[in-house]
Amino acid sequence: MKDYSTALTYYQKGLKIREKKLPKNHPDSAVVYHNMAKLYLATRKYNMAMKNVQQAVEIAQEKLPSSHPHLLEYKETFEKIRKKM
Repeated sequence: MKDYSTALTYYQKGLKIREKKLPKNHPDSAVVYHNMAKLYLATRKYNMAMKNVQQAVEIAQEKLPSSHPHLLEYKETFEKIRKKM
């Protein structure tokens, strides 16, 4: 729908809730960081996109197996952002 500012607001609210209720570096938080990275990528805010995708990758590398589809997707997004910078 391309309502990026509203989406960002809800992602940030969701992340705050997860940070309060879940252990640090929970894989659910990585999902939110990844979604925010994709949002920033779509809006050409590459530095913010990179910051968020790095968070997602770090959490996933710590908490998920190396072949997990989420980790692989986060790494693909990382590469897309890196190429845009």
